Amino acid sequence: MATSTRMWGDVAWGGYATAIRAHERFVFPIPDALPLEQAAPMLCAGLTVYSPLVRNGAGPGKVVGIIGIGGLGHFAIQFAKALGAEVVVFSHSPSKKDSAMELGASTFVATADNGFAKEWHGKVDLIVCTADVSHGLALNDYISTLSTNGRFIMAALPDDNLPPINAFSLAMNGGLIGGTHIGSKKEVVQMLKLAVEKGVKSHIEILPMSEVGKALQNVKDNKVRYRHVLK
Repeated sequence: MATSTRMWGDVAWGGYATAIRAHERFVFPIPDALPLEQAAPMLCAGLTVYSPLVRNGAGPGKVVGIIGIGGLGHFAIQFAKALGAEVVVFSHSPSKKDSAMELGASTFVATADNGFAKEWHGKVDLIVCTADVSHGLALNDYISTLSTNGRFIMAALPDDNLPPINAFSLAMNGGLIGGTHIGSKKEVVQMLKLAVEKGVKSHIEILPMSEVGKALQNVKDNKVRYRHVLK
C-alpha cells in the first residue's frame, strides 16, 4: 500500500487547493440563496463579530455600539441591525458617516468631538470594537457610555497594548471588558441563515486567483473595501 501522505490527503495546499477532505465538524452547509463569494468572508470576519453580538444579547430593545467601519465593522453593523438592535457607529473619521448609515446604522458618532462620551453616558448596552489600532482609542470614554452591566468586547487584534483603564469607570456602571475568538459551528449555521433572511451582504471585490499578489498588496496598502475574494 502506498505510504505517500498525499494518498491520504494529509498534504494541504491552503487557498490554492482545488479540493479538500475535511471532518464534518469543520464543514458548513451554505444556503442555496447565498453565493459562495458572499459566504466566504462571513466564515471569518462575519463570524468574528456575529458571535459576540449573539452571546452578549444584541437584539430588540438593545443599543449596540460598533467602533470602526472596515472588514469586521461592516459586518458588525449589518448583523447588529439584523438581530434587531439599535446600532450606533463610533468612528474618528466623520467622512465615514455615509458608509455607516448605508450599512444600517441608526446613529453615527464622530469621536473627534470630545463631548461624545458625555452625550452617550450610560446609553449603550454593548460595544463591539473592530478597530485594529489601539493608539488613540478612547477606552475610558467608551466604558463610560456603557449602561449598567454593559459590555465592551474587543473583536479586533491591535498590534499594540490597549490604553490604561480607569477602574473607577468600571465601578460606576459595573461594566465588563472581554474578547472573542471566531465562533461555534452552531453560530455559523445561524449566521448564514440570518444573512439570507435579512439581506446581510459581504462588501467585496472579486479578483482572479492569478492576481493574488495584487490582492495582498491592496491589503498592505489599506485599499480593500471591505474584503477581497479570489476566484
